[in-house]
Amino acid sequence: MKLLLRLTGFACGAIIGVVVVGMLEYTFHWIWLPVLMGVIVSTIVGFQPWFTASRLSRLFCVALTVGAAVTYSMSVAPQPNEMGPKFPRVAIDLGACVFLVVLGLFIARCLLQRKTAKMAAWLLLPIAAGCVLGYVSGGIGGSDHMVEWAIRVLHMSREQAETGVHYLRKTIHLCAYGTLGLAYFRAAITGGAEKSRSIGFALLSVLTMASFDELRQTTAPNRTGSIWDVMLDVTGAFIFVMLASAFVKKTKPSAKPAQVKLKKQASRDA
Repeated sequence: MKLLLRLTGFACGAIIGVVVVGMLEYTFHWIWLPVLMGVIVSTIVGFQPWFTASRLSRLFCVALTVGAAVTYSMSVAPQPNEMGPKFPRVAIDLGACVFLVVLGLFIARCLLQRKTAKMAAWLLLPIAAGCVLGYVSGGIGGSDHMVEWAIRVLHMSREQAETGVHYLRKTIHLCAYGTLGLAYFRAAITGGAEKSRSIGFALLSVLTMASFDELRQTTAPNRTGSIWDVMLDVTGAFIFVMLASAFVKKTKPSAKPAQVKLKKQASRDA
């Protein structure tokens, strides 16, 4: 009976999700990209027993998905449609309200569960990163304004400015995704996951968000997505995660019940 209820709930949620995304796609083209990112991260989270046991996984996934979708909608010009000029504004405002409510519930549950407070604090960074990516991964986040600023303020030639901005942005990519990977890793460790599982969880999550970033860039006329940038982002996460894992002590396996009984019997005989 419980399985039937879960399947029914999942089916209803899927149908509602498809309808909502379809309506938004009619106004905001490529809106399925942030939704797809959230779905993949949610799938990764679903295979993490330490995460699902905390009762924070659903709120985290919804906050990440809705936050990225809302900021994405803010960064793109709505397409003309038959629903009226107010629909895009209403859709964004409604999405922002849902995001704030879910984020508030996430924070409230974190405060009520002291054991998961540290884990939840690390998880706030991926949620914020999803919102930032949703906004700046398109045309708004292009390098044109940075190049113009370097030419105007630093009095560089255009070639020097473009070269300097290129390497600066790559460095920012490396450090930003490295910090994101660190946040995922520390959340898993504080949640009680094993070191190897924590590393895999962090790298898979970063790979998903980096892929969304680069795929989104292919939809903007002034930007180009690159698989090499995805590899750079994952490399940054790998470096930060491995440095952090070096300071994590390996947890000793707990003694088996039979071994515990033998030790107690030996202490009594002594």
